[in-house]
Amino acid sequence: MLIAHRGDKTRQPENTIAAFEAAHNLGACAIQCDVRFSLDGTPWCFHSDTLHLPSDNRAHFFHELRDSQLHRQPVNSFIQLIDWASCHRHLDWFVGISAANIAGIGFTAAVEKLLELMRNERESFALLTQDCRSLRAARNMGWHRVALKVSSVSRCLSADIVTLAPEYLLIRNSFVECDELPPGPWQWVVYEINSTEEAVLWRKRGAHHILTGNLPLLMRSREASDVYGF
Repeated sequence: MLIAHRGDKTRQPENTIAAFEAAHNLGACAIQCDVRFSLDGTPWCFHSDTLHLPSDNRAHFFHELRDSQLHRQPVNSFIQLIDWASCHRHLDWFVGISAANIAGIGFTAAVEKLLELMRNERESFALLTQDCRSLRAARNMGWHRVALKVSSVSRCLSADIVTLAPEYLLIRNSFVECDELPPGPWQWVVYEINSTEEAVLWRKRGAHHILTGNLPLLMRSREASDVYGF
């Protein structure tokens, strides 16, 4: 499975409906997006800490912006993503949140808000974060699929990860310190892979999925198609 990192960001602004639509048109099986919360507690599809507002020609911290300000910017709310995803139910989603993203609202409130908005689309969405305890709490709140970002392969042998048994483990390619990714009750996702040669290599090393920022290139590759079956 090829996962489009924030959509097809080679052709459209990342984390936008336009980028998700472009990735879908290319044939992506899954899309990763980032979520940040506004001052009003509304989730938006956005990655950076700050957003530049043309009105005063300066950057503002995203969590300090009101919904009324964000509605005038080229960004999409999470509910817009859900509405779009409901028309493309064959896609899988990885929703990334971090401590910085939810500092103002808190983890519990953030997850409750996202679950409320996802309605009947919950089965298609995996929650992605770096904290094992947060994912355990999310599962208890009703989030069925979780993805844990790890900084080393050896981390997967820890008791907290083994007992959590996340559906996915994500790891940066430069953090892999062994020749092959060890098997487990999870599927390995390696990121960010942007060449055919790397994609084929990581399949041989045990990656089940590739998170890519260059979806058009890999979708055109016969070699990558042969090993990932798209």
